Amino acid sequence: MILPRTLFGRTALVIALVSFAFQLFTIAIITYFALVPLGRNATSDLAALMIETAEKWQSEPVEERPWMQERIGRLYHIQVQDPPGEVAAFTRMLPYFQLLETALSSRTGESIVLRASHGEDGEEWYWADLPTENGKVRVGFPASRVDVQPWLAMLLILAVGTLVTLNTSAGLASWLIRPLSRLASATQRIGQGQRPEPLAETGPTELATLAREFNRMGEQVEELLANRTTLLAGISHDLRTPLARIQLALGMLSEKPDRDLIDRVLRDVEGMNELIARCLEVSRDFAEQETVDMNLCDLLAEIAAEFMQAGAVIRGNKGPDCRIQVRPLSLKRILVNLIDNAVRYGGGAPVDIEYALGDEAIEIRVLDRGPGIPAEEREAVFRPFYRLEPSRSSRTGGSGLGLAIVRQLAGANGWSVTLAERPGGGTIAGVRIPSSRQG
Repeated sequence: MILPRTLFGRTALVIALVSFAFQLFTIAIITYFALVPLGRNATSDLAALMIETAEKWQSEPVEERPWMQERIGRLYHIQVQDPPGEVAAFTRMLPYFQLLETALSSRTGESIVLRASHGEDGEEWYWADLPTENGKVRVGFPASRVDVQPWLAMLLILAVGTLVTLNTSAGLASWLIRPLSRLASATQRIGQGQRPEPLAETGPTELATLAREFNRMGEQVEELLANRTTLLAGISHDLRTPLARIQLALGMLSEKPDRDLIDRVLRDVEGMNELIARCLEVSRDFAEQETVDMNLCDLLAEIAAEFMQAGAVIRGNKGPDCRIQVRPLSLKRILVNLIDNAVRYGGGAPVDIEYALGDEAIEIRVLDRGPGIPAEEREAVFRPFYRLEPSRSSRTGGSGLGLAIVRQLAGANGWSVTLAERPGGGTIAGVRIPSSRQG
């Protein structure tokens, strides 16, 4: 069997086949449990009437037989063919005739076969030669007496049911597939770098949820592309400035060597290397796919040890072991960037690290005693290359990528990052990892 290639065709075909099979099953059940028993009862009653008529015909005086003929024809729609005429075999389209022959044979003890003839008005009659004590009597009935067409009725029901089923299945499949078709079209547009129109978040719960999640994904993709564009533009700008200074310094060094110029060139090269290293780290972190089971306390202790080796003061209390399923590179990069900001702007004060375990989420907080971030700036600092510190120097203002990387990595993993004011001065940077989405 060759299946349709489209989801619409396959859905419609499955619905139609199931409905058609159910119709056949229904007809079979009605036939077996209703029509056949009714047919047996009806033919049994007719066989008894025909045999009784044949017996009475033989016992009735000849002069009374015309009256009897009129009476049985009027009341029972049967006749006695006297004298017997010419009859012939006929095609049995209904099981009614087989059932009647069986009933007649069972009651008489002989094999009875129905024959047919045509009356003067053209109507077809069916006759049976029934044995009596004084010979056989031919008793028959007209076709109008059994003028029923159950198979035609079933065929009509099946035909109409099939037509309705096909139309219904096609309409239902179209109704179900239409949102998926729009989703496929929108997906192609995203693949081409375009922003599709938001999908209607209506219909069945599953489709509405799918449309809502797709719209959210489209917004995230657009935001990610915008951030990447800003990131590339910022990198180009930050690389062009030291390259221009290096080019100028090399021209001056060719005329007169100067140790200060050489040191400035080395600092510019160091800054370029740091910027490039940051970009490579981001690419590696975003490429991470696997989640692992790890101990959060061990990770925090490892990060704290790295900063303390560089002279920073990191404080934290190790609590109960906390095993979580996360992408370790992403979580470590987020925490390193947050702690780096806290150390850079903390004015040499100790940086505290806390975490809390909850039924719904795990929260990690990095607290510093720096100048803090104004409430109106707390969202802006997550944009690439945005600095509260106006200086472009990496020594004072950083690269401007730290918090942007934090936000993008957190969003890619389903986590959230917030900045808040710390009582007594400073900033609280928090990472929230929902328990249901730790992976």
